[in-house]
Amino acid sequence: MLADAIDAIGPLSPEMLAMLEARGFDAEAFLKLNLGVGESKQRAGTLAIPFHDGRNIVSVKFRGVSVGAGGFGQATQVGPGGIFYNLNSLRDPELVNEPLIVAEGEPGCWAALLAGFSRSIGIPIASADGRRQPYVEQSEPLWKDIGEIILCTYDDDAGNALREDIAAAFGKSRCKWVRYPKGCSDLPGALREYGVRGVQEAIRRAQWLAVPDIYAMAELPEPPSNPAVGTGIVGLDDHFRLRRGDLTIVTGIPGHGKTSFVNEAVCRLAQRHGWRAIFGSFEQRPVPDHRRALRTFHAQKLEKMMSPAEREAADAFIHKHFRFLVPDDDTDANLEWLLETMAAAVHRFDPHVIIIDPWNELEHVRPKEMTQIEYTGWAIKALKRFAKSKRVHIIVVAHPAKMMRNKQDGKYPCPTLYDIADSAHWYNKPDLGVVIWREGADPSLPTSIIVAKSRYHSEIGRPGTVKGQWNESNGRYTIVDDGAMT
Repeated sequence: MLADAIDAIGPLSPEMLAMLEARGFDAEAFLKLNLGVGESKQRAGTLAIPFHDGRNIVSVKFRGVSVGAGGFGQATQVGPGGIFYNLNSLRDPELVNEPLIVAEGEPGCWAALLAGFSRSIGIPIASADGRRQPYVEQSEPLWKDIGEIILCTYDDDAGNALREDIAAAFGKSRCKWVRYPKGCSDLPGALREYGVRGVQEAIRRAQWLAVPDIYAMAELPEPPSNPAVGTGIVGLDDHFRLRRGDLTIVTGIPGHGKTSFVNEAVCRLAQRHGWRAIFGSFEQRPVPDHRRALRTFHAQKLEKMMSPAEREAADAFIHKHFRFLVPDDDTDANLEWLLETMAAAVHRFDPHVIIIDPWNELEHVRPKEMTQIEYTGWAIKALKRFAKSKRVHIIVVAHPAKMMRNKQDGKYPCPTLYDIADSAHWYNKPDLGVVIWREGADPSLPTSIIVAKSRYHSEIGRPGTVKGQWNESNGRYTIVDDGAMT
């Protein structure tokens, strides 16, 4: 199939060159680039763009071009792809002192090349939703010694997210970003509106990406869009909204419904927003415990009451949205194992949220030079750093330290985040902190869902309480007090 695609590359027709001219690409200069770009012999008005790796063509991208001065059409690719466009420029010894220009798509690469930046490559696929870009890592031997990399992604939320993701792979310390001329969103737009000079000025004025330092406000790029989303639990969205990169702590006396709350919240996020989740549960077995809970939520009935079709639909929901971290009997499930396994899971499944339940069941190997409080602070910081760098929300369920019953009525008091074993860091460091509490272990008693900590009130909710009745038959809380009833 690839051989057929290569054979389908014909010369650029005068009509195609005219369409490129209409988009700001000087035909004579474009042909001198000698990139092998041609026109499809089988599809009129379609560019045939070969991707070279050394002397070999490893894929061909076909991209439609319409009459007029509009943009380029959607592309289809034949061959495995997965490499930067114009990758061979990274192998050219005459360009070792040049900055590397990384543009979004082949037209962006052409614009940089026409502006005189010979060490330019094109991002082959602009993955949405923060997905990882494996072609960056695969080509690392070719760029690892480059000290200046200028990222030219599209100027919108998706482009900003792509820029952040690729910068993390290259290493932010070597990356710059561009601000395009007025009215332009990418390099081809700058070329079309302002000519070669517009591209040159945009690239020459590129600013370093922020690293720990001091910057003027104008030097900082817009962060990628990261909206907080609610679960849809009645009354709770005013207090509890989740977004990628944050850390949530959930605590409560054992048996009061922490895991049930987290399960429902994550299932609702999957249903309402398409979120994918990874459970690292060390007190529940994926089969049958998690499966039973997730099936019950999806079918809204007990497992034993489900029809075969309802079970099949529930299992499809589970397979689409959930994965599970399961250490074997010989594995020391400590923090090092957890971080390493979560990193692998992020690359393979690209989750929105990871649940660690409970924290107390991990094997905590504390370095001799650290106190328990220092270790806890360091561990929480490692989780926050992971969440931010991988753009994944982390929920940690942690038991409080042993609490004393009230001598008069024999009941436990409502714990706080400060009561979690080993450190006040559990209150100080998270973005959201939730306490689940009822007056006794009986699940028929009303349950208070207390959002005790929120770092950004306008974005992820204000502290507050709703009360619900746990319904085992459908895996949900029935809210009996949404916080506005008192």
